Amino acid sequence: MKFYYGGSKKEAYQNIACNKTFQHLCRYLYQHEQSILRDLKQNITMPDLEKTIDTAIELKLVLRENRRYRLMFPVVSKEMSITITQEDAFQVALKQLREESPANFLAALNYFYNLTQQDHFYGVMDSISLAGVAVLKSEELTLISGQVEESIRTLPQYFDALTKEQEAEKSDLYAIIGDVDPIYAGTQFAYIIQRVEQRKKVRPSIFTQALIMSEILATDESGTLQLKIPTLTSGGKNLITIPSDVFRWQLLFAKLLEDRKDNFIQYILLTKN
Repeated sequence: MKFYYGGSKKEAYQNIACNKTFQHLCRYLYQHEQSILRDLKQNITMPDLEKTIDTAIELKLVLRENRRYRLMFPVVSKEMSITITQEDAFQVALKQLREESPANFLAALNYFYNLTQQDHFYGVMDSISLAGVAVLKSEELTLISGQVEESIRTLPQYFDALTKEQEAEKSDLYAIIGDVDPIYAGTQFAYIIQRVEQRKKVRPSIFTQALIMSEILATDESGTLQLKIPTLTSGGKNLITIPSDVFRWQLLFAKLLEDRKDNFIQYILLTKN
């Protein structure tokens, strides 16, 4: 079972999700609802079982009622995801997202990001393609990206992964910019992007390299830097009306990226002074 989580309890969720005892507990309770403690101890022999159960109860991930235990979070399967993607409302939202203006698409992507910042926790039993969303903000710009693959390809995704140092170190970006402060980096990115927009010369730097590696910038045949992604100065309005739960939105953007044959999508919102 793979876990997805976020919000104000993200750190606590992350700690327990990485706990092998909790993983065994969830698999067992998924298959055996309303188990008593004796059954759990017989089938899960880890010494920290009771402590893990208490932590899960505190986080409202497990319910203890009448001396019986059950999972409190949703667990989704491949069949459930297929059913959702076949719903009329989902298909309408997908069609609308394909046809949205850049400003409204950005608004929908930002709405998706805000959903992921709310407390949520769920499990996935099967291999399901789900999209994630990440944001890098500074005073001058907001970089926002949605992606389906686990390898780190975008700058927002990279800086999000810096909180999990081992993940960030696996990225090629780490060899270029390391653990640079995200606010300082955002300022440098904004300066370079604005100069490219104004067709001004940009000096080589690690930040320019990072923008090229993350496919925000590219060089044309003459060696001139060009922007590869949409740059906006204001957002639009989110018009997507599917239910506001993280799993549906992860499915929605994963399906969109699959249709586009892309692994990620990214936008720039510049703050004009």
